[in-house]
Amino acid sequence: MLFLSEQRKARVLSRIAKYGALTTKSQFGGSSLMVDEIILAINSDGEFYLKGSGFLETLYKATKMNAYVYLKKGGPITLRYYRITEVIWKDQKKLEQYIDLSYHYSVQEYLGQRKQPSRIKDLPNLGVMLEKKLNQIGINKVEELRHIGAKASYLKLMQLYNYKNSELLLSLAGAIVGCHRSVLPDQLKMELLNWHDELSFL
Repeated sequence: MLFLSEQRKARVLSRIAKYGALTTKSQFGGSSLMVDEIILAINSDGEFYLKGSGFLETLYKATKMNAYVYLKKGGPITLRYYRITEVIWKDQKKLEQYIDLSYHYSVQEYLGQRKQPSRIKDLPNLGVMLEKKLNQIGINKVEELRHIGAKASYLKLMQLYNYKNSELLLSLAGAIVGCHRSVLPDQLKMELLNWHDELSFL
């Protein structure tokens, strides 16, 4: 069972890692799994529980995923985290889909709860270095980045720094939308990548 538990842990952590650096913290009687301060799962006693943000609670309950019960001194507390079932463990595609959904909706919830970012570096996918580069091309505020848009901002960066990186384009788009670049809506991602491919012919 221990070997099976480690195998499953590796599968979950591998999928989560696509969103960024993973951190863990002792919490709720187990370990919370976080990316950029956003908790999206709990590991307790060899079991994994995905966060049920938004409509996911309804989905997870319908899929017969049991809620995580945290035993505190005052008594049991039911949390919005739902156990990955054997059926899901056996379906790799569904497992990855559920992890992706938990991340996506956890990000939305997190952004809705915190204050709107006042600096560019605080937006998803961006940081201090990219903020400085955007400042160099005249984009100094979050509102300015949103107004100018991902494509125009990317073209300005490409002109000044000779960037040719589709991941940067997706990062800018994700920052404006408010999500990690890997969970951009498929239609938007495809449209941006096609546009970027056309740039290579210019």
